[in-house]
Amino acid sequence: MPNTLHLSAAKRRRTIGVRVAVGVGLAVVAAVAATLWQVMSQPAVTKSEQEAQDALDKQEAPFTVGVDYDQTPPQGWKVALDRPLTEAERRGLAARRDPEKARAYLLSLGGRTVRYPSAFEKRTDLAIKYTGADATALHLNLFSKRQAQLTITSMEAVNVSCHAPTAKTVVVWQSQGGAAYEGVLFDLTTPGATPVITDEGDDQGAPYFGVRKIDLGGGASPGGLRVEALTRGQSCTWEIKAKYRDAYQGFGTVTLKDGEKPFAAEATPARPEQLWIMNASKPDAEQWVPCHDVPEDAGCRAWREGRAADVSASGG
Repeated sequence: MPNTLHLSAAKRRRTIGVRVAVGVGLAVVAAVAATLWQVMSQPAVTKSEQEAQDALDKQEAPFTVGVDYDQTPPQGWKVALDRPLTEAERRGLAARRDPEKARAYLLSLGGRTVRYPSAFEKRTDLAIKYTGADATALHLNLFSKRQAQLTITSMEAVNVSCHAPTAKTVVVWQSQGGAAYEGVLFDLTTPGATPVITDEGDDQGAPYFGVRKIDLGGGASPGGLRVEALTRGQSCTWEIKAKYRDAYQGFGTVTLKDGEKPFAAEATPARPEQLWIMNASKPDAEQWVPCHDVPEDAGCRAWREGRAADVSASGG
């Protein structure tokens, strides 16, 4: 501040007052200008920050999948083993007249549960088509870390590779009636299979993505889907190609697998070395019927008739 000592006291006070007022005024002007600049530039800053967040969000995988094969006891079942039962194991099976105890015993021997497909009470055509087929059920747990929502719009079975069943022994328990499950079914005997609804409702048998969709991301809960893979006469490995649309108007595909492996769907052979079928109408000691020894048994004939399509496909 320039020297004011040569001024009188009154002039000095006026001069200092003017200078202070000017300084305060300039500070106010500067503050107002800064505020106006911040207000005017805020949309651009916000847009830039949003673009940066969107760019980071797009770097996240659209969605991931966790896979659990369904281990719940099915209403009816087949157990497949890759070797014949020994005499001691035959006696062990005969001693277990309760179906679930028998299944547990067979699993302890290295057997694998093979399911019947879901019951299609609303679609007689599908019920007939899937008679004699085998099914493997798994749960897909779909999750997205993206902040913006996305929607799965379709699924298709891809990279399907099939081979002859490995089982040498098949043990069958056919319950009275079938069960319908909430979820979808892929018929792997059909090229490019897409999922159909297995629920009990009126849309049973309809294409899943014709009437439904799966929303993920944006803080939404993970999506869960029960999936059945249907096979007939051949065991298969397979994957799912899922198409999606996101909030950025982008489209893409994700291939779903069991970790690094494809999904697996086992089939039972039409003519195993040993075939056992439970017939609860027989005396206790004879309830497990060895069809390989008594092929004329009515239950054994019904099995062969139900598997006729398999035998024809295998050239039998």
